Amino acid sequence: MTNRFQFTVPIYNVVIKVFKDYRESLTPMFNQATGMDRENILFPMELAKTIQVSTEEEGSYIVLLLTENYNTSILVHEAVHIAKATMRISGIKQPDEETEAFITQYCFSAIDSYLNHK
Repeated sequence: MTNRFQFTVPIYNVVIKVFKDYRESLTPMFNQATGMDRENILFPMELAKTIQVSTEEEGSYIVLLLTENYNTSILVHEAVHIAKATMRISGIKQPDEETEAFITQYCFSAIDSYLNHK
């Protein structure tokens, strides 16, 4: 079931790495991909999680973890978190609504298209 892919948000050049797998596989997948050593990255009730990561090798980027039970509304919710993290990484302190909406829409569309229309 593993889906791993990444994309870059245009204009802001922020990389988003998406991992979709069974819940029990996501923590080791995240640890291997980031070089970190975290335990139980998802709380029991979480179906998805957005994490901002910074490493010396790759700089700052965003990781989206999706369990096998995610749905479209959760993906929209996570796209908002991804947009906020993109703005933080890009140094946008007070975004206007259109900037935030553009980034949210772009991220949702990129993830949804890959997962549901490949």
